[in-house]
Amino acid sequence: MRLSERFIMAYNRIDKQLQKRAGVERYMGFSQLVRRVARNDSMFAQFEDDLLEYAELRNAIVHELVEPEQVIAEPHESVVERIEQIADIVERPPLVIPKFQREVYSVESNDSILDVMALVRRYGYTQFPVYDDGEFVGLLTDRCIARWLTFELEKVMQSVIEDISVAEVLIYDKSRGENVCFLPQSATIFDAYREFERRMITDYPRLEAILITATGRLDETLLGIITPWDMFRHMPLNGGI
Repeated sequence: MRLSERFIMAYNRIDKQLQKRAGVERYMGFSQLVRRVARNDSMFAQFEDDLLEYAELRNAIVHELVEPEQVIAEPHESVVERIEQIADIVERPPLVIPKFQREVYSVESNDSILDVMALVRRYGYTQFPVYDDGEFVGLLTDRCIARWLTFELEKVMQSVIEDISVAEVLIYDKSRGENVCFLPQSATIFDAYREFERRMITDYPRLEAILITATGRLDETLLGIITPWDMFRHMPLNGGI
């Protein structure tokens, strides 16, 4: 199969998914669909620039036929491989579960901060959701602990550290709980990426973690957690090919 044929096949697969997501009854061109869907779909927003370029290439291949079976443009193999990868992704979007499914260590306000520090040493985790009687209270992070130590070092040195509670440390969370968000298990990796990206361009506090539950409710069992580092490592086609 020629590269141009592979390209058109992948292009048509993507077009089909765009039509499905746009839900339009009248005909709409590929580029229009891309722009329309990308406004509300984080996955297609991630690939918007690539897809608009592919629309121009597709026109060169299909609309400018000199004679049957002859084309005036043959795409590069790397371009074909990328559009095929994008087609695979939009047909089967990677979900946050099971990709980020794992045991999440949560703590309570009355727990000793010494126990939390032991968890940091043992597992290397730096984010701990705080729940009291099933209600989400906030996210305890290594940043918060460091800030607490900075302002309370003298008091800590004069105290029995195991008597200091998580609640006393969580007071130093400058974000007031806005450093975390919740997503349902049906969310895609692109939805998670958009959350991190959105926080980078707004006045909201830095997003330290995304917590995953069945439907995204705060009072549901935690199914997984995503940190900024997790997002960087697992973003599909990050940086292109």
